[in-house]
Amino acid sequence: MIAKRTLIIINPISGTQNKAFIERLLENHLPENQFNYTIEYTVGPTHATDLAAAAAKDGFDLVIAVGGDGTINETATGLIGTDTALGIIPVGSGNGLGRHLRIPMSPSKAIKTFSESEVIKIDVCTANGLPFFNVAGVGYDALVAHKFAQMKSRGLSTYIFNVANQWFRYKPKKYKIKTEQGKFKTRALMISMANGSQFGNNAWIAPKARLDDGLIDVCMLTKFNTFAAPTLAYQLFNKTIDRSKYLETFRSAHFTVKQKSKIAHLDGEPFKLGKKIEFKVLPKALNIFVPKAFLHELHTEYSLSKFE
Repeated sequence: MIAKRTLIIINPISGTQNKAFIERLLENHLPENQFNYTIEYTVGPTHATDLAAAAAKDGFDLVIAVGGDGTINETATGLIGTDTALGIIPVGSGNGLGRHLRIPMSPSKAIKTFSESEVIKIDVCTANGLPFFNVAGVGYDALVAHKFAQMKSRGLSTYIFNVANQWFRYKPKKYKIKTEQGKFKTRALMISMANGSQFGNNAWIAPKARLDDGLIDVCMLTKFNTFAAPTLAYQLFNKTIDRSKYLETFRSAHFTVKQKSKIAHLDGEPFKLGKKIEFKVLPKALNIFVPKAFLHELHTEYSLSKFE
């Protein structure tokens, strides 16, 4: 067996954990006979993209991102359209893509899965040409992402505080949406563009979303009264939000959203994309390392779909 040439990119400031222990975990749990690895630490924005792109150009088999969804986004961006696969050790605040892929949240357990992981191809989505791999959004969650990025502390408790702090002052906004089937207007608290199924922390905004179907699940959350909030929260964490009368959805590979604001988020990271955002899908443009648990789930879904 020839060991895979592997680059491990660590974001030292993602999430809430100090990353000094990661090197020790790699030494203990990543077999040298399977992975010939080197480690690089990021020093600023887009550095992970540059490191990943250079590794792909140099013929590396695998680039592993150690961080949250933002770090994963930057690393994966450098690998789009290449033969080099993305691996994930999720140590961020939400870890949406990692959770969708059934990667363990324990770093040591995540590292152990690499020995039996396999490569699959997934879609890459773009918003005005900028890639995202899990979930993008406009409206309320985009505002939360912008406010969260400005806060000094990270983690789930900080995120929940930020969500609650913005909630009572935020009003639904008007949007114009154009798809290949036609145009329509809507008023929504937020619109989420889902390639993966969840925001992170097991909050499932698009329970039936697939990473390889060539489509974006567009989830439009309409206005609801305060009394409905507990039920919606339960549905969000119970993978049944798609049954709510307050959530309207459609799937598309190419559409535009017009808004009054200019802000959006891509994989939880804040961006100013403008008042008109064009969304597209690049089918199966990224190779990604996934654990056996996710492969088993895919095979089960495929088997069941044949009988539907």
